Amino acid sequence: MAELGKTARHYRKNKASRAKHVKDNSPGGKYAHSNEYKRAHGKAREKLKIRSSSVDASKQPDGSYKAESRKANRARGGAKRK
Repeated sequence: MAELGKTARHYRKNKASRAKHVKDNSPGGKYAHSNEYKRAHGKAREKLKIRSSSVDASKQPDGSYKAESRKANRARGGAKRK
């Protein structure tokens, strides 16, 4: 029998990490919100009359959207921001 790889050993030892891994890699997982997200942003783009690919419909803290430079919006980092 082949020896387990480093990743497999990690997930066997770390229960919480394994649970998240399974959830993220299951159908629906971390992308379950995608269709709803796309619909909301599509409607916002329509309402703001955005036709350029260099402009984003940027979601604001109060839940509204505003037209904003794609570069400025994505440079902020969103969920990946530390």
